[in-house]
Amino acid sequence: MPVQKTIVLYSPHFVSPPGRSSRLYRAVPPLSHLALAGTLREAGYDVRILDAKWDTDWRSQVQQLADRLLCAGVTSLTGPAVSDGLDFSAYVKELRPDLPVIWGGWHATFAARQAVEDPRVDVVVRGMGERTFVEVARCIEANGSLLDILGIDFRDGDGFKSTPDRPLEDINNFPPPAYELIRPERYVAETSDGHRLASTIFSRGCPYTCDFCLDSRNQWLGISIDRMISDIEFWLAQGADRMQFYDGNFFLGRTRLIAFCDALVARGLHSQFGWIATAVGRRVAKMDDELLARLKHAGLVQVAIGAESGSNELLTRITNKTTVEATLEAVRRLTKHGIDQYLFFMVGYPDEPDNALEKTLDFVVQLKKINPRVTLHLNFVTPLPGSEVFRVAVDRGLVVPPQSFEDWARFDYLKPNLLGMTQNYVLRVDRFQKFLNLAYPQPGARRRLPSSVRSIARWRLDRGYFDFPLELSLLGAVQATRALARR
Repeated sequence: MPVQKTIVLYSPHFVSPPGRSSRLYRAVPPLSHLALAGTLREAGYDVRILDAKWDTDWRSQVQQLADRLLCAGVTSLTGPAVSDGLDFSAYVKELRPDLPVIWGGWHATFAARQAVEDPRVDVVVRGMGERTFVEVARCIEANGSLLDILGIDFRDGDGFKSTPDRPLEDINNFPPPAYELIRPERYVAETSDGHRLASTIFSRGCPYTCDFCLDSRNQWLGISIDRMISDIEFWLAQGADRMQFYDGNFFLGRTRLIAFCDALVARGLHSQFGWIATAVGRRVAKMDDELLARLKHAGLVQVAIGAESGSNELLTRITNKTTVEATLEAVRRLTKHGIDQYLFFMVGYPDEPDNALEKTLDFVVQLKKINPRVTLHLNFVTPLPGSEVFRVAVDRGLVVPPQSFEDWARFDYLKPNLLGMTQNYVLRVDRFQKFLNLAYPQPGARRRLPSSVRSIARWRLDRGYFDFPLELSLLGAVQATRALARR
């Protein structure tokens, strides 16, 4: 019997070092590799998944596998994942200069040419990778021609080649996630309010048009209800009682939502866990009371919504998925039914109206008054490759285009990425977020703040006055003293 060829799949860190200690960050499974591994194993390959969040000894593991590797795979997001993935690729090449290294994921898809220009990357699989990666592996094994494979960019001698895109395929044709290749207990994390959280994903694609996103304008594809239930039951068996679904748009299709709720209730799962999913504000605002009550009964505890901005003028330019009024109505309707919300905002858009930031900050405070439990977070816009935001930022001289694939690692979702953003703008965002957390502590916060601190913080938020933040300095000193006392 021939020896099975081994493929190692590496999932790099996608945040910078300060954010890597978070238990919730480390609990995010390598979802793309779990999906990819299913088709590779079905094709007869031995697959190993290395997750940088947990496999800190990945170098020694790769070294042990080196002699039997057929190829290595790396997934990617814009930012730190690029440099971390290239470190892995460089180490693989050091051990086996002949070993093909294959990159995939959204970032590599939209920066494919730059990727294969880096000597540490041999092939980029663009878009959906299950079929493509298998064909690349078989081609490597047979020493065949990559030109016959759809959906790839690759180095060909001293030149570079790109083949036509691969058509989308029903994802129910692919095997379920290869959970047997990971230690699932690593990916169940205790939350601040005492729940045990696990994460998964049931669909791909987003039909909406957003200038800041790489997954917009794409056909939505979802797995069957039976497969969704099977996946949920797997994580409940690992001790989870709360689940986060990472679908970009979970709430597409009333008939599908009702079927999902009915399946949970029929199996008694609705009483065993609560679930969190992502929605578009415009769709939630149109949900009737019957559907919302049904979702609540089936275990829905929180909805994540990309609110993006409090400026309708800006929203009209960057997305067709929501408006300020739609987000407000979505929060009102969900709150009425006892379903909490997690809202994402982005600040620092190129060419944003002068009042966009203030409108966003005022809008956030307005939402907190409707539902004090709503979680709100502000991120700085990241110009992703291939996005309209990136094009505009380059045209306006607000970002220096990366000159190499590795140069993309300098972007950080938690920091300003555009040139020309004033220090006052950045400081105002930072202080607003801190005062918001003081004024409205999240449920499950370990320490209760004095009511006087909350009152002062709310006074500041109502007036938009964040200068001379003595409270923040005092609280920082108290926290530092407590940290020293614990040592």
